[in-house]
Amino acid sequence: MDIGKKKQKWLDLYQGKERTAVVIEQKDYGTAPFLKSPDMNEFFDWNIRRCRLMLDSLDWLDDDLIPHVSLNTGTHIFAEAFGCPVLYPGDTNPYARPCVFCANDLLKIKQPELESSSLMKILEFGLKLKKAAPLAMIQLPDIQSPLDIAAIIWDKTDFYSAMIDEPQAVKDLMEMVYLLLTQFLDLWFKTFGKEFIAHYPAYYMPYGITLSEDEIGSISAGQFKEFAWPLLCRLSAQYGGKIGIHCCADAKHQWGLLKSIPGLTLFNFSPHHNIENAAREASVFFRDGPPLWLRGPDMNGYHDFRSRAVLLGKADSKEEAIEVLKRLRDYSARFRAV
Repeated sequence: MDIGKKKQKWLDLYQGKERTAVVIEQKDYGTAPFLKSPDMNEFFDWNIRRCRLMLDSLDWLDDDLIPHVSLNTGTHIFAEAFGCPVLYPGDTNPYARPCVFCANDLLKIKQPELESSSLMKILEFGLKLKKAAPLAMIQLPDIQSPLDIAAIIWDKTDFYSAMIDEPQAVKDLMEMVYLLLTQFLDLWFKTFGKEFIAHYPAYYMPYGITLSEDEIGSISAGQFKEFAWPLLCRLSAQYGGKIGIHCCADAKHQWGLLKSIPGLTLFNFSPHHNIENAAREASVFFRDGPPLWLRGPDMNGYHDFRSRAVLLGKADSKEEAIEVLKRLRDYSARFRAV
């Protein structure tokens, strides 16, 4: 299948003309190396090698994964631009330490200027990858929501209590984050075009935005509606009315608000507890909503067949990839039969 047909398959899924998409993760693609320092040479080499394998697979594997290069280096990138120190453990992704510990500390925080911020090195790395792999699409960096970024900048032991005691201070920081995030995205789409591969997991978006919204698992529905939901709606509207969301929190109590976000295009749901029951319940709850991409290949059997879904398979060899794809395409027929 050529890349144009793969893109159309995703569009048909979003429009309800298709009920499923199938993605096969091949062992040969390998796992992204963790950054051990701001140097990204090893990550670059892995990217190009994996992209070539994806492009080669177009000749023999008819799944819906679109060859791409990745800038998914970690959740730290926006917090770093606000002045948070970044740690590079080497055995996991880099992460940012907070630089705000109470509401008064916000007086020390200045609105970052995008052009002079650390985010520019992400854009420069994207240009380097596209030059080396011009046929590939480009994946968004690890975009976090304004709430999630604010919760990285502001130490969480104080952040959550501040949502009750100092709500305006929390909202002020989130607005600062929103401004930097949208400035970055505006420049990103101006540089690379409006279509992209989602930050996580790797699905095609013709336009719009994708992000992670994980902190909502730790707050009430009322707090979500007050602090985070309006900004998600604004982001969707600002970028053409399409938004894809990843959530790896146990956030069943937020499903209704998530489902109500205008333009919710795909929801990736990765709970940590009671996984099978949560998957079944989510598949029923969202059956009249966006397609669901559940946690992993072990989740493929828990879908409600009246829903739309992305099915994930993993394979250790070319032969297994072909076999797993056939099995999942056959399974897809059960969605169409309802």
